[in-house]
Amino acid sequence: MEIKALSSYIRRKDMDSVLNCLVTDNLAAGDYNDRLLKSAKERLSFNFGIALRSPDHALSLALDCLALEAGSIIALSSLSEPWVLDCLSAKGFIPFWLDVEPSTCLPGSQSFENLSGSGAKVLYLAQPWGVFTNPALLADIGIPVIEDISTAIGSISGGEVGIELANSEEQETAIPLEPLLASTAIHAGDLGMFTILGLEHAHAVTAGGGAILYAKDRREAQVLKNKCENLGSTQRLGDLNCALAFSQIRDLDKFIDKRSELAKLYEQSLARAHKKALVQASEGKPAYYSCVVILESGIKDVVAYAKKKDIPTVMAFEGSCMGMGRVPELLCPHARSLVNRALAFPLHPRIGKGMAQKIAKVLATLP
Repeated sequence: MEIKALSSYIRRKDMDSVLNCLVTDNLAAGDYNDRLLKSAKERLSFNFGIALRSPDHALSLALDCLALEAGSIIALSSLSEPWVLDCLSAKGFIPFWLDVEPSTCLPGSQSFENLSGSGAKVLYLAQPWGVFTNPALLADIGIPVIEDISTAIGSISGGEVGIELANSEEQETAIPLEPLLASTAIHAGDLGMFTILGLEHAHAVTAGGGAILYAKDRREAQVLKNKCENLGSTQRLGDLNCALAFSQIRDLDKFIDKRSELAKLYEQSLARAHKKALVQASEGKPAYYSCVVILESGIKDVVAYAKKKDIPTVMAFEGSCMGMGRVPELLCPHARSLVNRALAFPLHPRIGKGMAQKIAKVLATLP
C-alpha cells in the first residue's frame, strides 16, 4: 500500500554507497548484489537467498518452488497489497480471504480456524506496517507459509531477546513450529518456508525497488537454488539498487533503536488522548516500524487537525486489497472497518527531536 514519505529516507551514507557502485561502471547484478545477499544472510540466518527486481517476482518464484497446480487455493489477509492478488491471479490461483483482528491488523485465531476447512494449499502471511504475527497461531495450520517481513524485519516474538530459534539448517522444515519452548525467541522471518523481504521505497530496508527471497531450511533452499539456475538477468536486482539496500541493512539495528525511541514517545502521547495504535500480536520486541492510530470515529476531523499542524498522515489501508475494493463485499468485516479507521503518522529514523515533539503533541491532543 502507498505509504508515501512517511517511512523511507536516504542518508548521505547511502548515497556514498550508490556512488561507489556507479564508479565501477557496472549496474547489472554483480558485486553489490553479492554483498547485499551476504549482509542479509548474516542478519537473517538463511540458507540461500536471491535479490530480485520486485516483490511480485519474489512471490511468483516462491509459488513456483511449491509446484502448485492451477486452481489451487491460496490464503491471504484481506489487507494484503493488490500486487499479491495480481500475482496469484496471473498463476491461476484462487484467493481465500482472511479477516483480521482490529487491534493488530493481522488474522487472528478465528481466521485460522476458518482456514482449516478452506482447502488452502499455502498461506501468504502479510504483516502490514511492521506488525509481527503471533507464531502460536501458525503452529497447527499444516500448510506452507510464505512470510513477508518487508516492514516487520527486526521483530521478535516471545522469549528473551538474544535467545535464537534453533538453527534452521538443523531442522527438517521451517514448519510446524511446535513444540517451542516458552523461552525461545522467534524472529520475523522464522515463520516462512520461504520469506520475502521487500526493498521498495517505503520498506524497512529500501533499494528503491526489489526484494530478497530466501529459504532457511536446506531442503527448500535447494529447491529455490535450482529454480534460480535459469533465471534471466533482468529478474535479478541490479547493483545500483543493491548498493542502496546494502548500506541500509548494515545499520538496521540503529534504525530500530531510533524508531523505538519515537514509538515510546508517541505511545505516551496517545495514552493522554485515550487513543490506541496497532500493537504486535504477541509479547516480544516490535520492529517499531509505524504509528497507526485506530480511531472509533471522527477520522476526517483528525486528518484535518494533523494537516493544520503540518503533520502528514495517510489512511493506513486504503491501498490494500480491501481498500481497493478487491475483496468480495460481504467478507472480512473487521478489515473493512479498519480501512476507514486506521490513520498512519510519521515514524522513521530521520525525524529529529523537534519534529518528534511536535508529532507527539498532536497525538496527545487528537480530537
